[in-house]
Amino acid sequence: MIFTAKIEQTSAYRKRMHYMPDTDTFEEKDCDSLSYIRNVPFPSGWIKESGTPPCEHLDVIVITDTPCRLGDEMPVRVVGVFCRWDGDNKLIAVPVSRPETDISGIPQTERDTLYRLYPKLGKGEGWFGKERAEEVITAFFSRKKRKIIITVQHTESEHHINGHIGAWGEWNLTGRGRQQAFEIGKWLLCEGCRRGFKMYCSDQPRAVQTAEEMNRSLHITPVYSEVIREVNAGKGNGMTRDWYRENEAPKNGYDPDYKPFPDAESDRELWNRLTPFYRQITESDEERILIVSHGTTLSFLQSMIMGYGFEDIAKFRFNGSGGSVSKFVIEPDGKRTAYYINHRIF
Repeated sequence: MIFTAKIEQTSAYRKRMHYMPDTDTFEEKDCDSLSYIRNVPFPSGWIKESGTPPCEHLDVIVITDTPCRLGDEMPVRVVGVFCRWDGDNKLIAVPVSRPETDISGIPQTERDTLYRLYPKLGKGEGWFGKERAEEVITAFFSRKKRKIIITVQHTESEHHINGHIGAWGEWNLTGRGRQQAFEIGKWLLCEGCRRGFKMYCSDQPRAVQTAEEMNRSLHITPVYSEVIREVNAGKGNGMTRDWYRENEAPKNGYDPDYKPFPDAESDRELWNRLTPFYRQITESDEERILIVSHGTTLSFLQSMIMGYGFEDIAKFRFNGSGGSVSKFVIEPDGKRTAYYINHRIF
């Protein structure tokens, strides 16, 4: 069973390291790590496909002598598990470059080192091989539910026809845009979108009005959020496109930290802004989610939903037009399917 391990603890740190999901960083806790106390050099962390701390996830210890850094991600093969009395089980894995398929095939010296972590076994505790590990993994994912995520890019706005920049400009929908949003609502109703969906909506007027028109059919109470606003263009917000082009900072090739104006938002900053929201919707118990937002914001969220990282947007990204609709499904085992991306119904 091959998964991705994200490293949270290495032998380079005496103190127990704690993951900070909002910033994707680590901080030291006051206590020494168990691996330091028991002199076990193997790195540990969690199975990325299972979730992200502090939400429910699967812990993993990786048997390797290759130096690792905090936050490293590596493909691993699960070969065993330590089952604890409290259910906080620890999967045992090796890098996929190693040949072992079961803990019994690990060299005895490495197993002796590993077993130092839990030298005293309580009732029901013990070290088990691949078969028991698979049972633990199957039981974990059976508790997770299939998740449907539908995204809607706001429909025709005033800035689409008056030659101005959208961004954080306070633009309303046009009459045509309101009719488009109403049609989207009717279409989504036929998609079964009314039953059990939770709607998240940007708090900018053009997104709010899109949700209002959709809700003439759907009748879902939105949760408005500034987190999923469009990218902030700073001084360029709401300005004419001609003024924007004449005054924006020059750029040469793609730079993730580029800002058209000093008070604007870079791609990296937008990605970091959206990351906690993405984790919230994918790790919550909500099974059906509807998001009404903006073009650049949704292009980043769609990349996240499909499992891509920030470094991937330098090579490609999704691009939708006003009123486009996308549907994604995340299965309990982490498999992601895009049923359609940036589909237009009119």
